[in-house]
Amino acid sequence: MKKWRFLTATAALTLMLAACGAEEEETTTAEETEETAATETEATEENSAFPLTVKSLTPGSETEDGSSLVFEDVVLEEEPKRIISFDYGFLDTLDALGVEGIVGVAANGGSGNIPAHLKDKYAPSDAIADVGSLKEINFEAVAAAEPDIIFISGRQSTFYEELKEITPNVVFIGSDNEKYFEGVYETVDLAAEIFGKQEKAEELKAGLQAKVDAVNEKAKGYENALIAMYNDKKISGFDNGPESRFAYAYNDFGFTPVTEDIEASSHGSDFSYESILSVDPEVLLVVDRTVSDVEAIKADIENDIIKQTRAYKEGKIVYLDGVNWYFSSNGVTTEAAKLDEILNELK
Repeated sequence: MKKWRFLTATAALTLMLAACGAEEEETTTAEETEETAATETEATEENSAFPLTVKSLTPGSETEDGSSLVFEDVVLEEEPKRIISFDYGFLDTLDALGVEGIVGVAANGGSGNIPAHLKDKYAPSDAIADVGSLKEINFEAVAAAEPDIIFISGRQSTFYEELKEITPNVVFIGSDNEKYFEGVYETVDLAAEIFGKQEKAEELKAGLQAKVDAVNEKAKGYENALIAMYNDKKISGFDNGPESRFAYAYNDFGFTPVTEDIEASSHGSDFSYESILSVDPEVLLVVDRTVSDVEAIKADIENDIIKQTRAYKEGKIVYLDGVNWYFSSNGVTTEAAKLDEILNELK
């Protein structure tokens, strides 16, 4: 009788363990099914963005020889995996977003003015082709890199049609100076849409806008300012006009132009040191086009004429990084660095 009871108890325990095991197996299977479904949903959502029609940020442009260009819409069947960016600012934005797959940059034999924080990462290698300079394209290197997409800006617009012979997916990302930061944010959104980085894009834009707001607040404390560019011992001046390369220093950063009577030009007009003294700005922002050491150009800038200005006397001459301001504008990280220069130098 005792043996029978023991066998009965053992059988019952076995059934209970089997039931528990089955229940655990069912739970595990259900969890695995949910994970699989979530992965499949994520993949479906990722793929659902394509085919994607991409519009250039500017519908058309005028080349240096005066001819007109119309930038066509690009239809992407899938996310590009092999990317060439001739624009250093856009390369900076792609990097900040965490986009991978860069196969070509305009390194110009290693002497290209690529932002310092990107230069080593995107140096020419077996994986990354040197596709020329900002104005001289190595078409053989571009073709050999087999790009899925090519991003260009104003300096390469002349080669738009030739690049399209390599891939139809050529996107112009040049900005409009009248709406400068709107253009910056548009480039971030464009990259985010193509490469599925919307969440990171919002984070980057919010951080950049906070710096824009901080500079605007600081600019309120000054009566006026002038932004100038130094290049081979010559100085150019810029106001807030629609053709001014650095109009955004006034329109977006909040500085009041000391004069609005500078001849319109994307490269500024010859604006002698005497002219600077005549308008006598409280703040003088100097972009170093030569990308020299600051101390090397101070001897030219801070001459006997400039020493008579209010900006010099009050210690408000700010020397700005030529790579970020002249060669790599529109990048989300380089724009943040430009704002930091002003915030750090104008105490």
